[in-house]
Amino acid sequence: MPDCGFAGSTLSCSPVNDNRNHAGKIASPLIACSLLALAVRMTAWWLLQSSVMLTPPSGGGHDRSLYVAAMERVADGVWWPDGSFDYLPLYPWLGGLATRLTGNPVAAAAALGIALDTLTTALILLFALRLGAPRNLAALAACLYAAYPLATIYSLQPMPNTLNAFGITVFAGLIHAQWTATRPRPIVTALTGLFGGVFALGFAGLLPMAAAAAAALAWRHRSILPALALLAGFALPLTPVAVHNTRAEGRLTLLSTHGGLNLYMGNHRDATGYPLRIRDFRMTARDLLADAHRHAEQQAGRTLTRAESSAWWSGQARTFWREEPALGVYLTARKLLLFWNHREMDDLRLLEQIRLTDPAFRAWHGTPFAVFAWAGLIGLLYARNAAAPRLLVLTGLIGLVLFFITARYRLTFVPLLSVLGAAGLPVWWAHVTARRWRHLATGALCAAVVAVPFKVRDQRPIDHYNAAIMLSQAGRQEEAGAVIEQGLVLAPGFGELYFALGNVLFQQEHFLEAASSFERALALNPNQPTAGFNLVLSLAKAGEVCAARDAAATIAGMGLAVDARLDGLRRELDAACPR
Repeated sequence: MPDCGFAGSTLSCSPVNDNRNHAGKIASPLIACSLLALAVRMTAWWLLQSSVMLTPPSGGGHDRSLYVAAMERVADGVWWPDGSFDYLPLYPWLGGLATRLTGNPVAAAAALGIALDTLTTALILLFALRLGAPRNLAALAACLYAAYPLATIYSLQPMPNTLNAFGITVFAGLIHAQWTATRPRPIVTALTGLFGGVFALGFAGLLPMAAAAAAALAWRHRSILPALALLAGFALPLTPVAVHNTRAEGRLTLLSTHGGLNLYMGNHRDATGYPLRIRDFRMTARDLLADAHRHAEQQAGRTLTRAESSAWWSGQARTFWREEPALGVYLTARKLLLFWNHREMDDLRLLEQIRLTDPAFRAWHGTPFAVFAWAGLIGLLYARNAAAPRLLVLTGLIGLVLFFITARYRLTFVPLLSVLGAAGLPVWWAHVTARRWRHLATGALCAAVVAVPFKVRDQRPIDHYNAAIMLSQAGRQEEAGAVIEQGLVLAPGFGELYFALGNVLFQQEHFLEAASSFERALALNPNQPTAGFNLVLSLAKAGEVCAARDAAATIAGMGLAVDARLDGLRRELDAACPR
């Protein structure tokens, strides 16, 4: 690998004759960057040990809860569900194996995530050097990723994002090797496809990326053979999952049955480009899918399989594009800008909620995404010999833009943005120092794209609600109440905060105050089914049996969404307080 640096205002590379000396020069920053990534993540893990945000709610519909449950099933030997997969299977499979070793899925997830993210940090440095980046800049790119807070926090959670970032970085490196090979061997290209197909079991966005890579290799080597070998290897690990899902659904289903709903979430009249609540559906993963499936069946007027439900939602998205193409084009342009925007709009907002519950994380800051976005844009424009990673980033970008932009999905591409930035910045800087001012203008334009201001919904009330629920479930009622009060200052009309406050007051046996909070929550959000039940139960616990009976009758008569337990409670109240 040549050692690259500046000679005057020009980027130059000098050959290295002593391979051992060169290896030593690479080993030192490689070890240092890897140790930094490991130290940051281990420190965060140590600080997170006592956090209520570490362990997902048991049996809940939260994304993290679903993956924990899936990992536990795999650890018990259940690799294939009875129906189609409710999740992409690679992460639960790996996490399940790790759970067998540790006996604790949360600890297994953290161990797996820390190991993968440490490896990803090392890959950034090696890949950047392979593209001709100066050693110090390649090391800086790796260290910036090591200090990226969002990457750190997701490496500790039972979520697949860290695995996806690692997988895409590996796949891009393998494709780059095939691109630069004089005559790629079909077996090596097929193995590259095999690696990509395995990682596609964890990140469906690799499907269009692999197709683009196959087309590029065919063009590059003027032969269809590398493309066929890549696609054959890619299809091999996908086939058993596709066969299983197709048998379960009765129609062709490749990886999961969520694609149609996700497409609609990013393509409808009220879409913003970010994940957004649709209709009155609940936002946790399991509940959202259940509500969406139920709605599709109601609209179709018949029972649907989950694959048919997904197809119905895809049809709704296509209808939006047919009826409002101008709005669809505007929305797509907005999503393109959102991908590069400095704002970290994470749909789970784990980091923001941890900062509410754990003082140690409030002052924890690291590399902002704006650094990766600006450097990545520069790399896309200026990096030399980077056709493969450039193509995969652009294809992945298009794949996300088809749906919606969220920080945890965008995290997947941050390592490649770091690599491209390290390779492209020296070239750009050489132009700038040579006083080619149009290139300075290009850098300023990239900064403007990153800094575009977008007006977005304030999600802090939701953060306070989720943090308060976790604190309350941990028995820390006073802390939960304080977080709720802070949230109500921000958003006094947010009904879920009154619902959470009612739960806290109920746990403290302040039943009349709890009933008042649930009544306020129900007035602000009639579609909160548990609020009505909790209101009636709180009145009953306070000894206001007849008032509880009347409240139950009123709620039932209003046609609101109600908790299934309300009917049984009404019968008890009618017997205790006959009319």
